[in-house]
Amino acid sequence: MRLTTIVGCVAVLGMLASAPAKAQTLKIGYVDLQEALSGTTDGKAIKVKLERLLKDKQREFDKMQEDVKLIKDEIETQGAMMKDDLRNKKIQEYQKRMAELQEFYMGNQKELADEEAKLTKPLLDRFEKVLKQIGKSENYTLILPSAAVVYGQPSLDLTARLVTMINSGAGK
Repeated sequence: MRLTTIVGCVAVLGMLASAPAKAQTLKIGYVDLQEALSGTTDGKAIKVKLERLLKDKQREFDKMQEDVKLIKDEIETQGAMMKDDLRNKKIQEYQKRMAELQEFYMGNQKELADEEAKLTKPLLDRFEKVLKQIGKSENYTLILPSAAVVYGQPSLDLTARLVTMINSGAGK
């Protein structure tokens, strides 16, 4: 995916560079979206919410994992002395709980990713709105995410400016 983005950007830059001389002067900026997310007040609040959700899910996961460990320990320490049907029942219970634990883990990964996307979308929409304003008002030809930039002069980095503008209420 990253390679595709870079190739696409190189193609766009190639087309822009080959434009007629009378065309607009090329002005490119870039922004580190992850840094901007973590640098804004709203982004920090989102991070706190996500960390709280993660901590709650981790507590629940740890409890389930401890229950599975207890069953495993019981099978390992007392399994040889158990009747076959009881041992088989405990093994089935252990396998069932392990499957539930794995399912819980996978479900949590998806839930956390979905929640992160839901919480960050409005802020990313504001980023886009503000970056378009900057682009139009200052005649930028292109503003790229820093993930697509192999090298860029620090003077072209709009991240700090974006954070300042968002924190002051821009893009609402």
